[in-house]
Amino acid sequence: MSTLKSLLIATLCIAGQSTLADSLSWKPDLPRAKTAFERETRVALREGHHVEPTIFPGFYAVRSGQPGAPSAYFREDMAWLGNVRTQGWSIRSPLESNSEGKRNWLKEQIKYLPFENLIFIQRRKPAVAIIWSAPDCPFCRKLERALEQEDVSAFIAPIGLTEEGYRQAANIYCSSNAAKSWQAMIRGNTSSEPTSADCSYPREMMNDIGFFLGMGRMATPIVVFADGSTISGWDDHQALALLREKIKQSLFFPNPNTDR
Repeated sequence: MSTLKSLLIATLCIAGQSTLADSLSWKPDLPRAKTAFERETRVALREGHHVEPTIFPGFYAVRSGQPGAPSAYFREDMAWLGNVRTQGWSIRSPLESNSEGKRNWLKEQIKYLPFENLIFIQRRKPAVAIIWSAPDCPFCRKLERALEQEDVSAFIAPIGLTEEGYRQAANIYCSSNAAKSWQAMIRGNTSSEPTSADCSYPREMMNDIGFFLGMGRMATPIVVFADGSTISGWDDHQALALLREKIKQSLFFPNPNTDR
């Protein structure tokens, strides 16, 4: 397991550890962020809740500490909120809330994804997409079959629709060959790859990635292309046609330096 992976999965509480903060590409100010959040919501942070930085610069998560509980999100300027007053996100800036602004925003966030900590499924063509996907999602399996048919690579951020799905995602992520295990699962086979005892599945980080890639709509699969365009869900007509269009345009991500 890589050092960066170990750092990213560490939990950071508002009053305590700094491991995750030290590993980020930006410098969070947790006391200031907590104060801004409480000023915006006009209530003190609930007991047991804490503020953490996300991997995305300037964005924080509010965690309840309960396994599987959804997080709330906010940007340090409080002009961008997610799951705070209502589900989904709200943006105060008209320039950021139109379709072009959202696409440009997403392209910027993609730069900060820890690609080396995603599962890289390598095929003949380079990576066409980042995919937030689940082993217990039937539409995700259809998408994977389309990727195999097109012989194109992709990055996978694995999660689950259910607790059993999360268990499968964690086992795949922590296997000695995560890509091989993922492909075995998609084909309906059981992976024979051993699981690393010192690996911890970064569930919170994967959920954060889904919220950001889906721009507040967490429905699997979420497919994100290099130009910032996205697909939520999958069908073998319009979605497949868009996938083929991106391949034809050679809109690819660089291949990673990863052992996953």
